[in-house]
Amino acid sequence: MAIDTGLAITCADLQATGGIKRILIRAWTDTDIVAYGTTPATHTITSILSATGVDADWGVYEFKNETPALTISATKEMGSTAFECGLSFFLPKLEYLKFNLIESITNSCLMVIAVDTNDNAFVLGASEKYENEATGKQSRSQTFAQLATVEGGTGAAYSDESGITISLMARQFEMPRQYVVTAPAVGITVAADGLTATTD
Repeated sequence: MAIDTGLAITCADLQATGGIKRILIRAWTDTDIVAYGTTPATHTITSILSATGVDADWGVYEFKNETPALTISATKEMGSTAFECGLSFFLPKLEYLKFNLIESITNSCLMVIAVDTNDNAFVLGASEKYENEATGKQSRSQTFAQLATVEGGTGAAYSDESGITISLMARQFEMPRQYVVTAPAVGITVAADGLTATTD
């Protein structure tokens, strides 16, 4: 891609707010199909399916407001640039349900969508660059997200926070892609209970 144009900052950019408002997590499967944007000057994912014609199922994870953060850091060594994309969020109150959640993702290869307060959906753990060349085996790309750290506790004083901070990390070889779909696809559909979602 030639560098033949600049980049404008618009009024909407200046009004953008920080923070994450929704987190979706799922484990990769052998039949997952991720479609990457092919239009020049886009860096998108246009579809995430669990198999041909089958919407992908996600868990929606609630958290304490204004605690999630998406971070991106890049390092270049010997001509190869690696991006470490991290997502951390706080689950208030210690209890077995949250411990069970952590156990379920401890050794899983994950795909994550973080929707920011500007309604941009960023995908972590799905990267087209250096993906596995075996047909239909995107799950073997090794750029998945995984549990990086868990920190938590009850605190000592009654006013201390009780809960757990979960940090997920994806080491991939490109910036996170934005999940953008076009009609007739719907995109992210959250179920009525607010705890599950699908993508198409």
